Amino acid sequence: MDKQEILNTMASVSAIAENEEEGLEDFLPLRSYMALGDPNRFLVLGGRGSGKTRLFKTLLHDAGFAQIIGGQRQLFRPNIDNTRFLAGYNLADSRFPSPSVLGRYVDEQQAVTFWSGSVVILLAQFFRENEEVWGLVKENFSEGFIENLWKDRLLGRPSRWMEEVAEKPEGVEGFLDDLDDYLNRTDQWFFLLYDSLDRICVRYVDIFPYIRTLLAFWFAHLHRWKRIKCKIFLRSDLFDSDLLCFPDSSKLVSNCLKLEWNTLSLYRLFVKRLANAGNEEMDAYLRLTENLVSPEPDGQIGYVPTECEEVMKQFVNELIGPYMGSNNKKGASYSWAPNHLQDTHGVLSPRSFMKCYSVAAKKMLASPDKEKTQKNRILLPAMIQGAVQAVSVERVMELQEEYPWLEQLKKALAGTTLLIPKNDFINKIRMDLWDAKAQERLPATSPQGIFDVLQKLGIVYVAKDGRVNVPEIYLHGFGMKRKGGLRRPG
Repeated sequence: MDKQEILNTMASVSAIAENEEEGLEDFLPLRSYMALGDPNRFLVLGGRGSGKTRLFKTLLHDAGFAQIIGGQRQLFRPNIDNTRFLAGYNLADSRFPSPSVLGRYVDEQQAVTFWSGSVVILLAQFFRENEEVWGLVKENFSEGFIENLWKDRLLGRPSRWMEEVAEKPEGVEGFLDDLDDYLNRTDQWFFLLYDSLDRICVRYVDIFPYIRTLLAFWFAHLHRWKRIKCKIFLRSDLFDSDLLCFPDSSKLVSNCLKLEWNTLSLYRLFVKRLANAGNEEMDAYLRLTENLVSPEPDGQIGYVPTECEEVMKQFVNELIGPYMGSNNKKGASYSWAPNHLQDTHGVLSPRSFMKCYSVAAKKMLASPDKEKTQKNRILLPAMIQGAVQAVSVERVMELQEEYPWLEQLKKALAGTTLLIPKNDFINKIRMDLWDAKAQERLPATSPQGIFDVLQKLGIVYVAKDGRVNVPEIYLHGFGMKRKGGLRRPG
């Protein structure tokens, strides 16, 4: 067994995740994803690194929907033969306006105009060779607007079409109503997919009019349109933000799918990416655990990992050993990393999990102790423990990209020893940490308000004795420390 080759493959697993290739070999279809076959489940919520973009790209893949719903075909339901998915917004797609362009249209009514007009353009351009649908276009829009529809870059230049869409909303509604009737009659479904909404504008405060109006637009048409539907991928913290509140927002709960990962699903994703890495040494190593992966690749989705948790535990025991030390006092290896990577809400990020094992493998490769592993062991527990600290630093850096105000707060919290009385913790959140301009971008106007936001983000929690604690996934990244090891929320 070439352990170095196995470690090299394991070290690259996070790079596979970050590249988010559009193939299906690195995608794990969870059972919960089958809810996406419900046309009324249009809001997909998840934290950063929860797999929203990976799921978005999978639905755009020709064979992606079949893998998600299991290839089932139900009458009068979306299935693999009658359903198409189009990108409704994606920052990485140059057809859509850049954030600086959309920053000019942050007025609520302009945002509504952009969303409704973009649906028209996307669907009309898709059906440009369909005479019946093009007849509906001619009935509802001017010759100038129709002429523009033949231009591929029209969507990215809203100044060319926003005015007509705003002045003739009945044309927009009339066309989409008629198109929906046509799709219903011909048994077709069309889903518009929306991703990267957290970066739709340069300024943080400007993203909320777009998100708010997008949700309101599709909720208003949820039951009006039978065959024109959507899937909106949104960060959970943005959906929970006070800045997003709009009429009927509370009614969206039944239309949500929350991306949630448990310990078994994280290990299954990890094993799937290892199994489909195309490395013979890794393949031979995985086969040492009987029934860990399918004997043969399953079409485009590749090798599939087991759903049996006992088998997965056997694999982890081979990989690290049963315990994170010489006995069970240090914790079981199988649950150790997930327990230390969850936030205060118990939420786990597959991105952080993949990085943890990738970093551990890199540390192992660079360590003189790499020859100390016995038999089939590949990783020493100390490498996993050290990797959690590194992942914590990266996780906080990721958060700072979305919440720049955390940078100053991190400096104020550095060196704090937990657990700490709540009042003492809040006293560290001084408003003068930020200058007047930065305070305008803060999510709250008081230290208590900032503390409440930290709780919503899963960064801090108040223990039963009233003291403040921070989970391991954020502890090291904020430069804090804790006496006596990790304490879980309780």
